[in-house]
Amino acid sequence: MAGRDINIPFGPDRTGSFDLSSLVPEVEQSQPSEQQDAVDAEVSFEPDVDVSDNQAPELDSTYEMEPVDSSESQEASQDDAGATHDERPRRRRLRPDEVVGSRSESAEADNQGAEKNKALADVQSSLVALKDSIGQGRELKAREKEREDFSQKLDLDREELADREDILANYDALVAEQDEIIYQTNEQREARKSELALVTAQQEETSDALERMREYHDSQLEPVESMLGRAKAAAEQAKNDERSRKSELNAAESESRRAEGGDDAAMAAAKLNVVQQAYEEAAARSEAAKEALAQAQKQYDDMKERVEQAEAPLERSIEDLTRQTDELKESINRLGDTISIARKRRQYCDTVYQYPEETDKLRESVLAGEQTVRQMDIENDELRDMLAQSKEKSKIAKLAIAGVVALVIVILIIVFVVLR
Repeated sequence: MAGRDINIPFGPDRTGSFDLSSLVPEVEQSQPSEQQDAVDAEVSFEPDVDVSDNQAPELDSTYEMEPVDSSESQEASQDDAGATHDERPRRRRLRPDEVVGSRSESAEADNQGAEKNKALADVQSSLVALKDSIGQGRELKAREKEREDFSQKLDLDREELADREDILANYDALVAEQDEIIYQTNEQREARKSELALVTAQQEETSDALERMREYHDSQLEPVESMLGRAKAAAEQAKNDERSRKSELNAAESESRRAEGGDDAAMAAAKLNVVQQAYEEAAARSEAAKEALAQAQKQYDDMKERVEQAEAPLERSIEDLTRQTDELKESINRLGDTISIARKRRQYCDTVYQYPEETDKLRESVLAGEQTVRQMDIENDELRDMLAQSKEKSKIAKLAIAGVVALVIVILIIVFVVLR
C-alpha cells in the first residue's frame, strides 16, 4: 500500500490520534505488489450511509471484521499470479438499519442507567435534606425560645431605664409626690383606726346586751320548756298504756269467742267487758295527753317567737358592726400597703439620684441587648430560609417514606386477612 492513498469520504477527521492501521492486518513484506493491490481493493470501501461533516460513524460500531474463506483466498491468489494462500481478514460493511439499531440500543441503555443513577442520587439528597430539616427545625425552635426570653428581659430593662431617666429628670417632683402620698395616706389610716375602735366598742356593747337579753329570755322559756317536756312524757306514757290495753282487749275477745256455748262463756263475757272498759279509759287518757302536749307546744312556740323577735334587732346590729369592722380592717391594711409602696418608691428615687452611673450602665446594656436581638433575628431568618429549602428538597424522601408506610400497612392487612 506504499505510495497509495485510501480516500474515505467521512468528512472531517474525528479519529484524533486513533491508529487506523490497527483495523487493517499487516501484510508480509515478501508479497508482490500485485497481490497487495488485490487485498487493498478488498479493503477499500465507501459507506452507503450519508454522513455529514459534523457526524461521522465510528469504525468499530459500523464495520465488522470477518475472516476470508481460504478457497476464495486461494482463487484470488491464483488470479494475482502466484499470490500466497494466507487467510486475510476483511471488513464487512453493515447495513444502515443495523447501524441505527445498534446506536439506539446503546443510547437507550445509557439513558436508562443515567436516569436510575439520577433517581437514586435525588432520593439520597432528599433524605439528607429531610435529616437537615429536622435538625434545623429543632434548632430554630430553640433559638426562637431563646430570643423570646431575651426580649422579655430586655423589655423589663427598657422599662427600668425609662423610669430611671424620668426620676433623674423629675427627681424633686417625684419625691414631693411620694411624701404627699405618705402623709395623706397616713392620715386616712389613722382616721380608719379611730373609726374601727369606735365600731369595735359598739360591737362589744351590743354583744353584751344581746347576751344579757338571751339570759333573761332563757329564764322565761325554761318553765315553759319544762312543761313541754312533761307533756311529751305524759303523752308518750298514755300512748303506751293505750297500746297495752288494746293487746289485752284483743286477747279477751279471742277467749270469749272460744268459750261461746260452754260453761265458761259467762265468765269470758264478763272479763271481756272489764277489759273493754279499761281500754276505753286508756284511750281517753291518751287523747287528753295528746291535747295537753299540743297546748304546751303552742305556748312554747309563741314565747320562743316573741323572744326571737326581741333579740333580732340586736343580732342584726351585731352583724352590721362586724361587717363594718372587717371593712375598716381591710381598708387600714390597704392604706398601710400604699404607705409602704410610697416609702420604697421614695427610697428608690433617692438611690437613682445618688448613683446616676448605674443608669448609664443600664442604658449601655439596653443598647447592646437591642443589637443582640437584631443579630438573633438575622440569624433566625437565615435559618428559617435554610429550613424552607430543606423542606422543599425533602419532599421526595417524605413521599418515599409515605409509600413505604403505606406498603407496610397493606402487607399487615393482607397478613391479618390471610391469618384470620
